Amino acid sequence: MTEIFVIAFTTFFATTGPVDVAAMFAALTPDASGQMRRMIAIGGILVATCVLVLLAVAGEPLLQVLEISLAALRVSGGILLLLIAIDMVFVRQSGGVTMTAAVQTEAVGREDISIFPLATPLIAGRARWVRPFF
Repeated sequence: MTEIFVIAFTTFFATTGPVDVAAMFAALTPDASGQMRRMIAIGGILVATCVLVLLAVAGEPLLQVLEISLAALRVSGGILLLLIAIDMVFVRQSGGVTMTAAVQTEAVGREDISIFPLATPLIAGRARWVRPFF
């Protein structure tokens, strides 16, 4: 029983990165009241939990229905990250990571960060190595 607890705890700690998320949460909500911070944290946790449970239950069957192998998904994700990194290194705008004026206005004025960036990608986005227990 202790072994299962240790494995579950270390898996949780490695996938969610609570120290990293706490630091980013503090940096993103310096002017929020205590009640607002609590609401944002609970909302982010609930959304991330739903995303992780949904992907743990339906992720592999969805990939099978779409006829996409896990290896192909990993390679395509790596290629996408490579292209974004090349744009960042050479400081050029390809259009893939730029924001329109409307999106930038919404991002600046947005107070609720519970879904983005807190739930995804900060909490649920790191869980790419999680395997379902069942």
